[in-house]
Amino acid sequence: MTRGAGAWEPAEHPGEYTTLIVRIRQDDAGRLSGMLERVRTGEKVRFHGLETLNRAVASRLSTTAEGS
Repeated sequence: MTRGAGAWEPAEHPGEYTTLIVRIRQDDAGRLSGMLERVRTGEKVRFHGLETLNRAVASRLSTTAEGS
């Protein structure tokens, strides 16, 4: 349970919350890369650059909305 808006709420509701872990690394040239993981399923996707990270997050959220 988490406290939100002055009332206790269940920590997670299917279809409402998605927990993602983002691991980011920056190389000597300043380029970003890493891995995005959806906690519930363990699904992982690698990304290179912020734009790719943005697309990966958007993709994971859209599949959550569809019930994945």
